[in-house]
Amino acid sequence: MADDWLPPMGLSGCCTSTASKPVIHQRLVALYCCFSPRTFIAPCEAGFGCSACCSVRAIAWSVSRSPSIGPLICRRHERRATATSTHQAVFGEVSVQSPHRPVQLAVLLGLCAVFIPPVAHAAGIVPDGGTATTVTTGTNGRPVVNIAPSTAGVSHNTYTSFNVGTAGADLNNAAVRARTIVNQVTSTDPSRIQGNIAVLGPRANVIIANPNGITVDGGSFTNTGNVALSTGQVSFNDFTTGAGQLQRNVVLNTGAGAITIGPGGLAGAMLNLELIAKQVRVAGAVQNSFTDANSKVRIVAGNSRAEIDTSVSPTDNLNPWVTYSSTGSGTPLGLAIDIASGGSLTGGRIELLVTDQGAGVRHAGAALATAGDFVVSSTGDLQLAGGSISAANDVLIGSAGLLGNGALAAGRNLQASANKVHLDGATLSAGTAAQAGSIVIGASGQVHTEPVTIDHSTLNATGGIGLFDGGPGVSMTATQLTAAQNVVAQVASLSLGADASGASRWTSQQGTVAITAPGAVQVAGSTIDGVGGTTVQAGSIALSAVNGTAATVQSSGGDVVLNATGAYAQTDSNVIAAGNVTIHGGSVNIAAAGLPASVAAANGGVLIQSDADLVNLGGLIQGKTRNVGQSASEGAVTLVAGGSVRNDATAATQAIVFGQNDDVVVRAGGDIVNHQSRILSNGKLTLAAQGDVFNTLDKTTGAHGEQPVAWTSSGTRWLFLRNHSAGLDVDYGSIPQTGQVPYFVSQTGTAISGRNVRNVGGQVLSNGGDIAIAAANVFHNEALPTGSAHFSRSCMIFCRSEASSTVSTTGGAISAGGNLSIRAGALAENIGGQVLSIGSMTVTAPKVRAVGITGYTALARERGFKAFFGDTWARLYAADVGGSWFAIGGGLTINGQGQIEGGSFDGQTVTASNGIVTVRAKSRQPVSIESRVGLTSWLWQ
Repeated sequence: MADDWLPPMGLSGCCTSTASKPVIHQRLVALYCCFSPRTFIAPCEAGFGCSACCSVRAIAWSVSRSPSIGPLICRRHERRATATSTHQAVFGEVSVQSPHRPVQLAVLLGLCAVFIPPVAHAAGIVPDGGTATTVTTGTNGRPVVNIAPSTAGVSHNTYTSFNVGTAGADLNNAAVRARTIVNQVTSTDPSRIQGNIAVLGPRANVIIANPNGITVDGGSFTNTGNVALSTGQVSFNDFTTGAGQLQRNVVLNTGAGAITIGPGGLAGAMLNLELIAKQVRVAGAVQNSFTDANSKVRIVAGNSRAEIDTSVSPTDNLNPWVTYSSTGSGTPLGLAIDIASGGSLTGGRIELLVTDQGAGVRHAGAALATAGDFVVSSTGDLQLAGGSISAANDVLIGSAGLLGNGALAAGRNLQASANKVHLDGATLSAGTAAQAGSIVIGASGQVHTEPVTIDHSTLNATGGIGLFDGGPGVSMTATQLTAAQNVVAQVASLSLGADASGASRWTSQQGTVAITAPGAVQVAGSTIDGVGGTTVQAGSIALSAVNGTAATVQSSGGDVVLNATGAYAQTDSNVIAAGNVTIHGGSVNIAAAGLPASVAAANGGVLIQSDADLVNLGGLIQGKTRNVGQSASEGAVTLVAGGSVRNDATAATQAIVFGQNDDVVVRAGGDIVNHQSRILSNGKLTLAAQGDVFNTLDKTTGAHGEQPVAWTSSGTRWLFLRNHSAGLDVDYGSIPQTGQVPYFVSQTGTAISGRNVRNVGGQVLSNGGDIAIAAANVFHNEALPTGSAHFSRSCMIFCRSEASSTVSTTGGAISAGGNLSIRAGALAENIGGQVLSIGSMTVTAPKVRAVGITGYTALARERGFKAFFGDTWARLYAADVGGSWFAIGGGLTINGQGQIEGGSFDGQTVTASNGIVTVRAKSRQPVSIESRVGLTSWLWQ
């Protein structure tokens, strides 16, 4: 037989635990110990692996005391079994040299066989003899540990085995009356607790320390104050108190060993429960039914030093029982704390503390702090593997990482100061209907090691929610964040996104949303709503749609303020406020690329400021009244740009700027361009540009430069006659978007100023007020002709003619419900358009042109004298159209020279300081094309 079955021999003990060995192995070990010439062993409760050796005398004594062959108590004898009178009296001399050894061995074999039951079990509670601890059996069949006398209220008890079966065990404190009972295992055997441990007599604090490990599977504690299970090494710190009393504190130095809570769990009504080990695994329910905010279930994993204040009464829950100090980080052994899906922690307060650097916590079960806080402190990660955490008060997560999915619920506040946060499918809640609670992720200035990502999750607080990140940023996808009070995000950057599962939404139900980010803030297909107000201060701001869902930044009860030091981009998205909207950007771009885009202040004003260009492409900008609290707000809508302001249409949508009950003011350091769009004010309209002002409509140019083209042809000859044809065609092109005529419209007056002011195909209207236009160089008003005209005549004996025209003009209209004033530094011209005032009109420019453009009208007859000699008669008339300046209710005053080129100057009176020159008078003439050969040619002369 191999030597490894033999137990080690020694003065203080002969056998190590053999509980894990085969039954036959255990029996052989027992026999060997019985035959040992040096020491002897007696089998203990339900097993053979007693690690404390017993003399034969002790065996005989135990048998006489326990006829039922119950648990046998082994007492260590620190002397050899040979050459003693006791051994001689019982068995005769037993030595290695004894000639009687075979007979004696036979006697020993028979005696030992009495104590070898047919089935092997783990050893029970076995004192090692180092302390005055004894074990008896109570009337209920439970082992009763008669604890050692106390020193300064501490009873120190040492064991080779401390295992509690399902029947349980009692710690007899009736006589000793210790405050603290220390149960220390000195062998290499782990402990297993499967039943109830009760303190008999006065309540006591209980410590079970076994460096080899402790498994609890169905264990519980009764009549205990504080309870500590530890794999630490026990030592004592003795000192004299200020009152001259000796105090013996218990010190637990932990660097190895594991505590495992099996499916049967651990329960009891304890002031505090401390689980202290290198590693802790919880696969069952840990329940401390003593409900108090100071009553803890605390797990301390990793290298640690715990000092237990033994002066604390087992009924005192106000003073701390244990203090921890660092012993230096140990080497982590994977997860320091592992709470399986079937595991749970319940107590007044719950703490998970990990001391090893980088060691983490996995939580797949449930944790409930019934009266106080839930606290995690670890330099490793807290992995939420579908687990739940809830606390009557606060949930405080201080770990390297907060990862995974699960539920965290705080009755008061929830704070996660992890260096990295990656949540997907998590639920975080804080507060109750009666208690305002807040959620805080990160800390002010905290730099995370990785971007904070919270996806497909829900954050709900009856108080406020705070996100803090000094870098590298925060990202949320399809996450709902709702706070009854304020939402504050101080982050390096922020991204709110949507996917097929849904969109992100931030809501402050009664407070404000305030986002500050030196980097980018991106809102894609998501919503931000601060009922009391929404503010975003960022390096750049981008709003966009996702999967047909617009991004929305709004305040359903207050103002919206969006301030970007860099670019502000809003595409297919909406900014809406019940009060005012203020937007600032290094550049501002608003676009309706596929969905509507809007900036709207329902009851206040819109102020948009851009350091560079300000572009509204197909969007709606609408305000009601000016923001009286903002000096830069000059009306319902105020647009200010250091560069140009461009209000431009898409193929499908006009861009609209609208002041509902107040003025509209647009100021630009560059141009103001209103391209196929509308700027409307129910008050006054002010357009002021350092560059040009354009109100323009696109047109597709016609053929041949839109000039008339005449043509002739001859055909079949009959006798001396030949068929001759001649004609004329004009093509003025077309307007692709006929419904996008640009407008400048006001109700009470319009003021336009710029380097050049050009109204081409558009309309400038002031329904009930004056219009004042000031151009440093040129004022240009032009109507756009479109359509085509055709005239042809074919003659041989008789002549036939055809004429048609679709020519019309669009735009070029300026109309003032009051007076009209136009000033131009070089030239004021009206080409084909109409400049009209209900009151007087004053035009000041060196030259003022009234230019008509050629329009065409067709007339055709199929009867009458002129059609008698031919199939039809037709005529095409060419006439000057537009180019009119007309003051209906007052005089027209020209401060300069008037020049008529097919246009007109009209008014109650017309005066020009430098006279009026007629270059070409307005005319209407038929288009004449003759065929010289034909019987009826003369009829067309």
